[in-house]
Amino acid sequence: MNHHSPSPDDPLESDAVWQLLDQAPPVAACTGFVDDTVRMARLTIEIKPWWHRLLAPVPLVGMTAAGAAAVFVLTLIYQVGPEKISSTQLAALDSPQAAAIQDIAETETLLAAVDQLDDFS
Repeated sequence: MNHHSPSPDDPLESDAVWQLLDQAPPVAACTGFVDDTVRMARLTIEIKPWWHRLLAPVPLVGMTAAGAAAVFVLTLIYQVGPEKISSTQLAALDSPQAAAIQDIAETETLLAAVDQLDDFS
């Protein structure tokens, strides 16, 4: 801080606080300063139990979302079996519109694969 040389053109450098700090004598840290600081930091770290980290808000939200998604998928699997699909739904799957949508989806997937060849083998 004492090696600071203010330039007269900069209004922040000619501030009275900087001038006062420039006049202050340098103070060297004691020999055990680093050891004392590290020891204090280690003693003040609060180690949380495993259950606290598990039930923290972020993991709890993730686990809840994953559980909800699993329940949703299992519900769909058990509700919509091959025997529960009506003939109207089967006819809609064989329609020209469904074939066009399927073709567009396949084209988009292939274009995405071409753009990111390293991700696909």
